[in-house]
Amino acid sequence: MNVVDPAVLTNEEIYSMIWDGFKNNIPVSVALVLAFFLLSMILQAFFTAGAIGMAKKASETGDTVFSDMFRSGWKNSFRLFLTSLLLALMVLAGIVFIVPGALTIGDLNSLVHNPGLPVKGMGVLGAGVMLWTVYLLVISILFSLAPYALVIDELDPLDALKAGYGFFMSNKLDVFFLWTFSVGLAFVNGFIGELLGSEILLVSIITYFVPMIILQPFTAVLWTRLYLLGEERKLYNPDDLLSGPDGL
Repeated sequence: MNVVDPAVLTNEEIYSMIWDGFKNNIPVSVALVLAFFLLSMILQAFFTAGAIGMAKKASETGDTVFSDMFRSGWKNSFRLFLTSLLLALMVLAGIVFIVPGALTIGDLNSLVHNPGLPVKGMGVLGAGVMLWTVYLLVISILFSLAPYALVIDELDPLDALKAGYGFFMSNKLDVFFLWTFSVGLAFVNGFIGELLGSEILLVSIITYFVPMIILQPFTAVLWTRLYLLGEERKLYNPDDLLSGPDGL
């Protein structure tokens, strides 16, 4: 009920206040976080499905319009949402890697109230976090083509995961190279933003919208074409417009 000036508080006091506030409002906090998480996943699924649909249409016919995005989004967003939910559950399953460290530490209240205090078991916890990170990267690479298989072939979530995994197993180097390239583009964009100064409003706006407007559509086209080529689908060739009736 009292107004507190954060400037007069230490980091330890701020962490303690946040932790106490979360503990006292766990049901509301969890409900808000879950609602925001699900809503963001649904919106992301809609626009991702729309982008893949447009990329598929452009790759096959050489032309696409915004109506293709909305059509593909409405048609595939729910199934893509379920696929994303399954992948999120698979990622959360990696929490088993940090359980031994968390059990070793025991009571986390001492760590929250005194972040600088040495705590037994931090090394085990750190190793678990590293393993969880590696596990997350592996899941990301193995099923990176699952959304594209779902939208392009109109599969259900489980079949899309199987198709994405099967595509990776048949095209490991291509998938890994394109995944590295996509992550690298995002990293370069963030690095440029930090280099130019994220506190500058114009720079912040540019580095925020560049991935959304340029990088994500560009990588969606690359992933779509990779999947279509890997599945030996016929792609649009501009040279066909220059050939005569006899293919000359």
